[in-house]
Amino acid sequence: KKILIGSAIALVFGIFVGFIGFPKLLKKMIKGQLNLKPGSEPREMWEKFPIALNFSVYVFNVTNPDEVQNGGKPHLQEVGPFVFEEWKDKYDLEDFEDEDAVAYNMRNTFIFRPDLGLSGEDFIVMPHPLIQIMAIAVKRDKEVMINMISEGIEALFKPTTPFVRAPFMDIFFRGIDVDCSVDHFAATAICLNFHTGAVKGAVKVNETHFKFSLMGGANHTDAGRYKVARGVKVNRDIGRVLEFDDSDELSVWDGDECNRFRGTDTTIFAPLMKPEEGLWSFAADLCRSLGAEYEKKTKYAGIPAYYYTIDLGDPKNDPELHCFCRDYPDDCPPKGTMDLTLCNEAPLIVSLPHFFKADPQLVADVDGLNPQEEKHGVFIIFESISGTPLSAAKRLQFSLSVMPVPEVEVMKSLRKLTMPLFWVEEAASLDKTWTDMLKKKVFLVIKINNIFKWMSTIFGACGLFVSLYMLYGKNQITTTNVTPTTEVNTIEKH
Repeated sequence: KKILIGSAIALVFGIFVGFIGFPKLLKKMIKGQLNLKPGSEPREMWEKFPIALNFSVYVFNVTNPDEVQNGGKPHLQEVGPFVFEEWKDKYDLEDFEDEDAVAYNMRNTFIFRPDLGLSGEDFIVMPHPLIQIMAIAVKRDKEVMINMISEGIEALFKPTTPFVRAPFMDIFFRGIDVDCSVDHFAATAICLNFHTGAVKGAVKVNETHFKFSLMGGANHTDAGRYKVARGVKVNRDIGRVLEFDDSDELSVWDGDECNRFRGTDTTIFAPLMKPEEGLWSFAADLCRSLGAEYEKKTKYAGIPAYYYTIDLGDPKNDPELHCFCRDYPDDCPPKGTMDLTLCNEAPLIVSLPHFFKADPQLVADVDGLNPQEEKHGVFIIFESISGTPLSAAKRLQFSLSVMPVPEVEVMKSLRKLTMPLFWVEEAASLDKTWTDMLKKKVFLVIKINNIFKWMSTIFGACGLFVSLYMLYGKNQITTTNVTPTTEVNTIEKH
């Protein structure tokens, strides 16, 4: 009976505490600790990301620029990686207690690491980021101004080619010279945009000269003001973007679905998320939210995790993406791409590198591309209990939507196509220090509970079975011993 009682207690304790009580307690503890309340450990790590991301740039060098200028098919050579450390931090924080929200400005800082890749002095030939982008944008969307702009381009740059040949660091960070001292009406009209700050990537050197680069203007500068949920009141809302630049939705696209914010700013995710919910984040530089979809279970450094991937989809054939078309259904970007014209007023196309998962015709239009999932896919290995990305690589390619511009002499014979310019990779993987910390704080407790609940349940069940058998067997033995004696006594009496 003592074994029976003890076993029953162990069984009940194992089931109700190990299988029911502990998971609820763990969830409650996680929800209580993982929020952006001022002074908390998650808040401090969120304000200044404790590890640097590996930021790599790969450029498509055009090896036959003269042929391309005369209408030939581009031959591309991938050059890279040019590697940087990328540090993320937030400043000018302001808490809103009633809304359970916090506002801040985001800042990305890039530190060049030539020891991890190429030197940065490698010469690159690529479409001129001012001549071609300016001419194509005006020709496509403001054609009445194209004659004036073509005169301004001629006066400012005196181009003999629509390509630029310069070291990588000049094109991307140090800047290309723009001389606005030219006394020409059309050139002055173009330079006015430089003086007013309308040209992103342009930095003023003096009253008449500027430096223009593709990425230098975004280094250690304001990347926009966010307001996000702190997750104190509703834990699953932690990090969810509520506003960007003082607006609760975008006004870029022709449709509410494309303009609304979904997910976080990518620096934090909610814990205890289900795989089918996906991982959503808002990308300000793309003017949209991106969703990573669950693909499979996996492990990272022995930690159970989920594997997510990203696909840009097909705007023409996916109803939810119709609003990313400039004019549905006649003017939609190809499958696997996104037109950034409405986002940043430049005729740029974003896709996965080498047009991976995109329309095959885009790959066929140029030579030198070889899309491969392991090199060009986007993935996130995500631990759902704590909401921790264990390893991730965000890879995006930026291409120019090229078209001939007869008004600009060096561009009159260009072939209409989507010309890859470069692609970038933001990657990070937690090292042993961080994974061991995660194992100790979360998985060690879970492991101990798993041992306890199964031992209690198994030993309780076995003890219950044995004690019942012993009691039942004892009664059977007693019955067997008593019955023959009774029969003998009865016979003797007779």
